[in-house]
Amino acid sequence: MVARWRLCRRPGALAGSGRRGKLSLMQDRQLYQQILGLSEPWIVTAVNLRLEAREVEVVVECTEQVWGCPECGQRMHIHEWEQRRWRHLDSCQFKTIIVSDVPRVACPKHGTQTVAVPWADRFVRFSRMFERLAIDLMRECSVRAACDILRISWDEADGIKQRAVARGLERKQARPIPRLGVDEKCAGRGQDYVTVVARLEPGAAASVEFVSDGRKQEALDAFWQQLPPEHLPQVEAVAMDRWEPYFNSTMACVPEAGDKIVFDPYHLARMLGDAVDKVRRQEHRVLSAAGDDTLANTKYLWL
Repeated sequence: MVARWRLCRRPGALAGSGRRGKLSLMQDRQLYQQILGLSEPWIVTAVNLRLEAREVEVVVECTEQVWGCPECGQRMHIHEWEQRRWRHLDSCQFKTIIVSDVPRVACPKHGTQTVAVPWADRFVRFSRMFERLAIDLMRECSVRAACDILRISWDEADGIKQRAVARGLERKQARPIPRLGVDEKCAGRGQDYVTVVARLEPGAAASVEFVSDGRKQEALDAFWQQLPPEHLPQVEAVAMDRWEPYFNSTMACVPEAGDKIVFDPYHLARMLGDAVDKVRRQEHRVLSAAGDDTLANTKYLWL
């Protein structure tokens, strides 16, 4: 691919002097032009190394003078420019910052709008490639460890996660869930719970379909209510423990739910064990009164 390069005339931008310095600058610009995958009208015009801050600043210029509104696509002349900065993947462990004056257009219908840049989503201060690395790291280690490696704050990491979830949900297509599981999960200290609904398919790992704060009936009601009405009759089985709010929600929202609720084996086994132990204690008291200690110390044999 053939790219057009223009020398930066900003003071202090050149790494050297004369022809050698200009060649070095051109190579730096060409490198980051290719790394960022940019093409006209977005051109890398300078690469500045800031040793004290341990940062590489990549300056990108837009050469286009007419843009379309991000909302309706109507083309119009640029109204003004807004300088913005984005964190990109590190260069040799130096933070890499993309700096660009981004065009803003004044749309008669949607007002003043900032155009989208090719390396990041609108209103986001990280490049897409950086956010992809952050997501991969957070899937492999704790959020705190990922923050330390990437040198970002907890809130910034949470914002990256939230945007990733929103993108996934936007692409996700609604389809029936014949078998699903409902359970609560402790999300913090004390009695801080969330309700989790997962899709259960034979031969496949469970996938989370819904998460809601709390474990009251309203938490599960919100899941049933967001399903398309035609999907509710297609529910075949709902696995859960004997938590009454989940039972009541399913009975109220799912047609013929009484034939579809499946209590999980762990709780059924525990109930059976409690019943057997209750009978053992009763029988032990009767036998002991008659001087027969046959059932003494046999609790775990029965369980």
